[in-house]
Amino acid sequence: MSFHWLVLLAAIAVEIIATAALKSVVSASWLVGILPLLLIGLSFALLSVALRVIPMAVAYAVWEGLGIVGIAAAGHVLFGEHLTSGRMVALAAILAGIVLIEAGVGHGSEEEDEALPSEGRHV
Repeated sequence: MSFHWLVLLAAIAVEIIATAALKSVVSASWLVGILPLLLIGLSFALLSVALRVIPMAVAYAVWEGLGIVGIAAAGHVLFGEHLTSGRMVALAAILAGIVLIEAGVGHGSEEEDEALPSEGRHV
């Protein structure tokens, strides 16, 4: 696994922690309430590093999709939120969408490639 994929996974982990922290500090002082915001900023910074190499459609889909699945799992484990069968199907659909997006990026047909302007392309 490349460095940029590890950075993307770190961004996802920080996003999940930030969201769980946000729910935890709802009634805390404003100073403690800043922590989730700082973590979300860190998550975006890590995402921006991953975007240097990973295509945007893939990186964002993975970041948000795995983040949603991770947040649902964290809500279930940490806060006792229910994961109904309908929610499980929806989370599986999100994961399937991530796989489909990753499989489709950069795999266009040659006809699509020829339709692109040739400026800046090495021939």
